[in-house]
Amino acid sequence: MTVRVGDMTFSDWVSLPFRDKWTDTFIFRIDAQACIPPFEYAPLLRRIVARVRRKRSCASLWVKVDGPGDWFVIEVRKSLKGLKMPHAVTHAGRKVEYKNFSFPPTLLHSPLPHPPIVEEKLLSITEEELRCLQVLGRMKKGNEDEIASLAGLPNDATRNILTTLKQRNLVEYKSSPRIKRGKSKPTQLDLFSSWHTTSEGLSVALRSWGVPKGTQFTARLEKHLSQIGNGHRTRARIWSAWLKSAWPQVEIWANWSEVRLPEVLVIPDGLVWGRIDGYETLFWLEVGDGHKSREQIIRITQIRLNQALRFCKRTGVRLVYTQLSTKWVHDSARWGLTNLSPEVAVVMGDQRKIRELPVLEWGKITAN
Repeated sequence: MTVRVGDMTFSDWVSLPFRDKWTDTFIFRIDAQACIPPFEYAPLLRRIVARVRRKRSCASLWVKVDGPGDWFVIEVRKSLKGLKMPHAVTHAGRKVEYKNFSFPPTLLHSPLPHPPIVEEKLLSITEEELRCLQVLGRMKKGNEDEIASLAGLPNDATRNILTTLKQRNLVEYKSSPRIKRGKSKPTQLDLFSSWHTTSEGLSVALRSWGVPKGTQFTARLEKHLSQIGNGHRTRARIWSAWLKSAWPQVEIWANWSEVRLPEVLVIPDGLVWGRIDGYETLFWLEVGDGHKSREQIIRITQIRLNQALRFCKRTGVRLVYTQLSTKWVHDSARWGLTNLSPEVAVVMGDQRKIRELPVLEWGKITAN
């Protein structure tokens, strides 16, 4: 049940017994498959916590993550380092222990009264409909193929869902001004119509992510929004569907396009989190580079791979690094891909052969 502290809301509240005393613990639930990368919740939680501490100085936070694997939980925990409230991050089905908190929570001699419960007017909406709203809430606007891939749904089903959501005034299909790189540039309309959330549809997505009304959550958005509508962005957005079509054995748990990773200098075009060959794995995508010189391709490929490896090693997941380009770009990029470990695979696919990839081999480079 949703509870309120001032104008902030949480999924629930509990007073946990520790050492013959009691905590004042608020619960924030995260669905790992709700279309938001794990580290993008941190700005939201820091904003919420700052306002709650003024109301309840004894409060602590318990973040429950519902999802498979360990990588997502670890990344949420890392992203909240330095949060000015005792907090614990666990899988949804596990109990929290005193030692799980970032620092000792305040213990009270008796439980506090239960915070006020928020009476919510919930829309009757299916999980698949919610996924489409969440995808659009992050991507701003997109076509059916992009939405289907990012939501993990079949194209036909997605088309029917969007039609239903449009009838309920939760999404709309329209042309809109292009997102500009700078304020000084003239406003232009997109050449083609695309799907957007309405204000009501976006509100449904925000509430599903645990965002209190009136609270900013711009961290949810894709990076490089001005590139929406070009072929490069479309390939990044359909990366999950491309991957699943080429390698049906892959378990795909979540996927995102244009996501800024903590402590990483580059932004992958696409990122899929899942499992292959029994290993929890990140499938990193880069598209294009045909406009760069050979020397630039070698240098940027070295930087990207090193950054991707560093990011994966900190949580122990494996890496599949994919370059979707043309043959001459692949030939150049190979010079930046040396000394591969058995925990990484490099795959070079033809960007014109939609949903096709060469066979994956750990510790090797494979190409179409």
